Amino acid sequence: MARAVSKKISFEEGLEKLENIVKQLELGDSNLEDLLEKYSQGVMLSKVCMDQLDHTEKAIDKLLKETKGKITETVFDMGEE
Repeated sequence: MARAVSKKISFEEGLEKLENIVKQLELGDSNLEDLLEKYSQGVMLSKVCMDQLDHTEKAIDKLLKETKGKITETVFDMGEE
């Protein structure tokens, strides 16, 4: 069973880990069980990264709607949503 991937990791850290897993999978020098474990971790990391991107996109959309096309300075807290 794959280890749980913490949603508290940064996008950059998650992406780096995902890239490393892809490199390991491409080598193909592990046994089937290890490959399955790495693949499972990669799927979870991919979901975490996609969730973070979706959250960021929604936050940007919210800021754009709130300003109604005007340029304004806003303090933004990513933890709001």
